[in-house]
Amino acid sequence: MQTVITDHLDHLLAILIFIARLGDIGTTYLLSPKLKLEANPIIRKFRWPYAIATLLICLIPYVSEQGAVTILVASLMVSMSNSLRLWLVRTVGEEEYYQSVVDAAGRANPQQSIILLFLPGFFMSLLSFIIFMLYPEPDRDWGFWIAAGVFAYAMVLFIYMPASFLRFRKAALRMKQVNIDQWK
Repeated sequence: MQTVITDHLDHLLAILIFIARLGDIGTTYLLSPKLKLEANPIIRKFRWPYAIATLLICLIPYVSEQGAVTILVASLMVSMSNSLRLWLVRTVGEEEYYQSVVDAAGRANPQQSIILLFLPGFFMSLLSFIIFMLYPEPDRDWGFWIAAGVFAYAMVLFIYMPASFLRFRKAALRMKQVNIDQWK
């Protein structure tokens, strides 16, 4: 069985990345069809056609199996993260959820919130460093490339979580200003 897997690893990785990307795109659509909750500014700008075009990344295994493992792990983690909120967002709706997050961001202490939003990336980075320590050799250890995927996801968290908070806070401050202007 192991020989079959290693002989066809590129195809297997391509299929798994395709599934992971479908998971990311599908859970994003279920969460935020209007992309109001989408953290990635590139997806927000270029919308669903670009999101669907990211399926082409499943061709990476034919160039680099190691890079493919990294992409697979990160994509699965994004899909998992999206899935965590599905029940709530599907219950209250994208608009109401967005509004509640904007309201909370408007009331939050910005410095404290940013610091707290770095914690998930910190813990994910710590996990990646532990895996890197256990599998230190990229030429021999697939665990090294799994760790690289965990680390890539940590970087996504470090960048997008605070950026999303600031975007939501800016929306809250804009709404507050509109309300003030209406009373003038």
